[in-house]
Amino acid sequence: MLTRHCEMRAAAVLRGGPPVAAAPTRRRRRGRRLARWTAVVDPVAAAEPEETSTSTSTASPSPSKSAPIRLVEWFSGTGMMRVALDRGTSRGVEHVAAIDNSEVANAVYAANFPNDATPPSRGNVEHWTAARIDAEGLGAAELWTLSPPCQPYTRKGKRRHGDDPRATAFAHLLEIFPTLRARPDRVLVENVVGFETSETRDALIRALETTGYAWREFVGASPADVGVPNARPRYYALAKKREVGGFDDARAPFVAAAGSDGYDARGAAAAAARPPPRPLAAYLDERAASDDLTVPSRVTEKYWKWLDVVAPSSTRSECFTAGYGKTVYGGSVLASDAFLSARERDFVDAGGSGRVRLASPPPPGALRYFSPREIASLHGLGDDFALPSEVLTRRQLYFALGNSISVDVVSSLMRHLFDDAFF
Repeated sequence: MLTRHCEMRAAAVLRGGPPVAAAPTRRRRRGRRLARWTAVVDPVAAAEPEETSTSTSTASPSPSKSAPIRLVEWFSGTGMMRVALDRGTSRGVEHVAAIDNSEVANAVYAANFPNDATPPSRGNVEHWTAARIDAEGLGAAELWTLSPPCQPYTRKGKRRHGDDPRATAFAHLLEIFPTLRARPDRVLVENVVGFETSETRDALIRALETTGYAWREFVGASPADVGVPNARPRYYALAKKREVGGFDDARAPFVAAAGSDGYDARGAAAAAARPPPRPLAAYLDERAASDDLTVPSRVTEKYWKWLDVVAPSSTRSECFTAGYGKTVYGGSVLASDAFLSARERDFVDAGGSGRVRLASPPPPGALRYFSPREIASLHGLGDDFALPSEVLTRRQLYFALGNSISVDVVSSLMRHLFDDAFF
């Protein structure tokens, strides 16, 4: 019953109409009220408060160490930041706001959090003014998470950085951040490797420095670092107000590449030994075998040289992108162990982890794509995370998952962000 209700809620968000009322629950989480869903908000059409913000920051009361963490998610995607926060801390999460311009991502988000009093807000982040953020109390949340568009910092996006229109939204937030009357105690930013060399990154650090935050940057942190057989290296910036506490670098899950307050990466403690990678078999879904996931012959005949092929025994796979299934560079494809053993002379080993490049075209039906559920599993999500396939196509689910994060990596960073050190 609840699964069907989640799909109905996701469908309502996807079509932009009034969301279905929240499903009844027997228990209410502390600090969260259940109310009738309101219509999806478009910040462009929303009435803006007429008053202007000032640069004077009003200190908000320090949250109790046992109270739920009040969370605002900018560029919220499918809600995986929220999942990672809930997993990485023991205090629980109080949803304040989630803002994203993608109907598809918002539909997945709504399916997974059907009891939120307000749905994800769809619209362009750059239309949120400082006055509106102040009026809605978003700066008083304890944590802001931000996963802005990565295309401006990728090779495919031509690395235009701040000159790319898709960088405008995040740049806007950074510009108005120092003028907010209240600012969050903590901030977590995620993007692709390459962001660290951009002008946008410099603007981020300036905004944090001028408003009194301590910060750390982690470049290249990947699920492969925590034993997951998938490469997804990413940039992360963690920041907290200095009065909240400092960073205990000796307990960091990864070695920070840079940081405030005299942090020296050369003297940082070595990262904990990596756990051995698990085989892909631990993440495969038996139900996927009956799905139509076969890589078409037209693809294997033309692009076999560029396919990254793995098997259940492999301990590595390529990053799954939003274009998975649409481009041969979107992630690994799966073959059977028997197929690779029988053709061991017909491939080139790609690093000793069970990944291979074919040396000749495979026979029809030898390769298949990973299912959305299997990719979600590699992202650190369980079967309880809804993928509303009744209202979203497989291509849309690939798109949503390809723009998501590794919950395993981010949950460890969340623990570090809330592990306050005092010197």
